[in-house]
Amino acid sequence: MEGTLSLFEWRPEPGSAREPAGTVDARQDEPTREPASKRTKARRSKAGPVAAPEPGCEAAVAAPVEPVGELAAGSHPVTAPVAGPVILVFDCETTGTDRVRDQVIELCVQRGLADNAPSRVWRIKPSVPIHPGAQAVHGISIDELADCPTFDAVATEITELFATADVIVGYNLAFDIDMLQAEYARIGKPLLDFSTTKIVDAFRLWQQCEPRSLQHAHQRFVGGEFAAAHTASADVAATGRVLAGMLKHFDLDGQDWDQIATKCDPQAGQRASWVGPSRHLRWEGEVVVLGFGKHGGAPVHELAAGPDRSFLKWVVEKDFPVHVAEVCKAALELQGDAFLSWARDRYGVPAPTAQPPFAK
Repeated sequence: MEGTLSLFEWRPEPGSAREPAGTVDARQDEPTREPASKRTKARRSKAGPVAAPEPGCEAAVAAPVEPVGELAAGSHPVTAPVAGPVILVFDCETTGTDRVRDQVIELCVQRGLADNAPSRVWRIKPSVPIHPGAQAVHGISIDELADCPTFDAVATEITELFATADVIVGYNLAFDIDMLQAEYARIGKPLLDFSTTKIVDAFRLWQQCEPRSLQHAHQRFVGGEFAAAHTASADVAATGRVLAGMLKHFDLDGQDWDQIATKCDPQAGQRASWVGPSRHLRWEGEVVVLGFGKHGGAPVHELAAGPDRSFLKWVVEKDFPVHVAEVCKAALELQGDAFLSWARDRYGVPAPTAQPPFAK
């Protein structure tokens, strides 16, 4: 797709949780920075070779970046507030807005906030039609996606890419995260794990002062409109510029990403109690409770021992995320104390640890 950088090599080597040796930063006059964090996790595993885009699906590999509009007079080169963290900016285009029925058809992920930051675009063939209202916004037709890969075919490399991130940035992120997680649930693979990732939503941050669209945000914090709005690549590039401008405007430039994330993370208050990477199960004190359905709030081990245990059997048999089915199945097979001991060992103690065993 025009306006984005060609496929970038963005893969950790063995022993490195960040960049491969010899990686060249998008800013050619600067050497690659040594990441400040030395955390290494199995979830940040070395990725395999990246498949070429399917014929007729050229947007799967992006073309060189062209600046979208001019920066406002007096703007400065974009730099991260804190040196070191891996920052991913992303945006999805979808067949519609129904988080259960609709699907992702375009995903762009950019590394860093700068205009010339490396990025990649995936175009994805859905199994449902594109809603006319959605097509009117993003302009992508079902015919354009006929030869593109399905989400199942690209899910692993997307997981590996997000696993490198310290900070995730987007505009109105709750929708994009939910749509991506629904894709993983649909194909029966583990959801993206953001439990130790900082979430910075540029919309939520700006919303503290003045709620507006991305175009309005760009006019205020960057200067001028940007072309090709509502394509994933243009929206991602604009979001990076907007956030950089907001950090300067609100005197947040230079603050730790923890401080920034607490101002705008749409799920920060809930995530600390989650069992696994979704809101379906959570810790309440010493027990695991359901976070959905007619038995929402019920301790899982008590439900398994009572007359409504069939509900847990139903969950195991249905299309719920992998970790939800695993926990419900364990509750059905183990007695109360044994189940809670298993849950603590598998998913971390109540008020979950920063790196529970399942993330290693």
